[in-house]
Amino acid sequence: MATFLDICLRLPNLGTMLFIVVFVIAIPAYLYANGDIDSFKYYFPFLVMLAITLTEAGKPHSFQKLYPMEPDDVSSFLSINLINALAMIGLLLQCVTAAIQFKSVTLGVTLGVITFAITFPIAQQVLPYFIREGDVFFQNVSVDGQRLRYPGNWHKYFLGFSFIIFLLGLEYILIIGASQQIFGSGSKSNTVVNSLNLN
Repeated sequence: MATFLDICLRLPNLGTMLFIVVFVIAIPAYLYANGDIDSFKYYFPFLVMLAITLTEAGKPHSFQKLYPMEPDDVSSFLSINLINALAMIGLLLQCVTAAIQFKSVTLGVTLGVITFAITFPIAQQVLPYFIREGDVFFQNVSVDGQRLRYPGNWHKYFLGFSFIIFLLGLEYILIIGASQQIFGSGSKSNTVVNSLNLN
């Protein structure tokens, strides 16, 4: 019986197709059907981090057409730009909603800058680097003179998901700090944090 890896090797775009069907179509359709459009503000930017992790951790066999830093064919070009477009929609929705709700363009712009910086330059550059360096570290770990072996690339997926949690935590802290700077440390700042669904 063929393993999932064998199937992916025969159909190199299978990982990308599954990602798009599940994360770009099925989950947003479910959220839309339940009237939870507000979640798109956070879900779509998160897709970039998830796609980067799957692409970098899946090397050299899985998800290579999903979010390559330098797309080399039409399918990878379409995939990366679809994910980026959805992330930008979520980011703009988040900024505009906050600016209108709190009547503060400064808050909307600050929120946009923070989310953009975490989602694009930091996630695109630092996340793959962290996974690669973590992989080198884990490959050199030995116990009693024996190098540890890891099944597949699970240690790289673990590193990627751990760093995603770190980035989301950093975004949370920066948003709290920014809202306190803009509104002071009073109740309006707490209302901003609560309304952003970050608590």
